[in-house]
Amino acid sequence: MSDNLQSLSKSFYLLNKVLNTLVRKNYGNQYSVRLNSLRFIENRTNVYYFHTCSEKIIFKSIKPVTIDEVIVMKEFIIFTINSLITCIDTSINMEVIDVEILIV
Repeated sequence: MSDNLQSLSKSFYLLNKVLNTLVRKNYGNQYSVRLNSLRFIENRTNVYYFHTCSEKIIFKSIKPVTIDEVIVMKEFIIFTINSLITCIDTSINMEVIDVEILIV
């Protein structure tokens, strides 16, 4: 079990770093994105087959953000998470269908 958790933590770290970099590159340096590690690990340790998961994200912005920008970024984040997980570690691949965004 500890090997699995170590693998999950490494995958989480890499996914979080790449996701934040891609959001900043595509939308500007005023944005910062961070995945919730507890939700990420919980979704992948209690495996239910044919189960799709929802991730939780903390979204920080220096400037005010419109709801349209958040919707576009949300779709980008969902697509990016699904693409990156298949590249990072196929054993933890679960389709992310929704993202809960906490704007700070």
